[in-house]
Amino acid sequence: MSRIVFSAIVAVGLLLMPLPVLALDHDNLDPNRPIGMEDAYAIPKGEIGMEGGVRFNDRREGRTRVTFQPQIIYGAFENTQIEIQGDLMSDPHTLVGAAKSGDLHLGVLYNFNTETISLPAFAARVEVDLPTGVNSKGVDTQMTGILTRSFGRLRVHLNAGYTVLGSPQGQERSGAYRAVAAVSYPLGYPTSFRDTLIASLYTRESDLRGQRNHSGVEIGLRHQLSSRLVLDGGLGTEFAGPSDRAALLGTIGLSVGF
Repeated sequence: MSRIVFSAIVAVGLLLMPLPVLALDHDNLDPNRPIGMEDAYAIPKGEIGMEGGVRFNDRREGRTRVTFQPQIIYGAFENTQIEIQGDLMSDPHTLVGAAKSGDLHLGVLYNFNTETISLPAFAARVEVDLPTGVNSKGVDTQMTGILTRSFGRLRVHLNAGYTVLGSPQGQERSGAYRAVAAVSYPLGYPTSFRDTLIASLYTRESDLRGQRNHSGVEIGLRHQLSSRLVLDGGLGTEFAGPSDRAALLGTIGLSVGF
């Protein structure tokens, strides 16, 4: 891990630890916890979530890639959460696109409104990726719009975003869009409320110019172990894309609330 990334994560963790203990909600869906989508709600003001996960990408061509994803999420204000993350990836010298091993990711998600009878919940997320990682150059920016709408206990989520590379290298795109449609459903409700099932369909532009979009499906589960612990896992595959697209994606992680 880059010293800058490690120091930043530890510093934020030490700074936020003294705050009061709060519960963690397994139904609040964050990026890659456990699949690549999120809902439109921020964590409550004053709450802290420390999350860690391992994600693998078994590609149709090339080596299987493994990513460790430590993250801290803080409810800084009403309807606003601040995020800090530093992904660590295997085989870092072969990476292309915005994602580089060791980059420091700083993000803010703001929820504009809770869901009403006539309107879905809407949020916007902005992330800045600092070039602290391996072979990383330039500051990358990500912008994402998020909609969440309930139909009974079923929730529908739409994510649409765009990433701008600060310094594209070689055949890398200068920018790329992504779109995700997902549903989530509480299993066992109303007799129990410990599990949330999530499924998604997504497409995103390839990292290199001239290649097809990555398109795939993912399914995941978040399980409430206690008021402060949530376990998550997910699987997926890409049915369209370049020759090195994912044959199998997988994630397992743990979230701790403070």
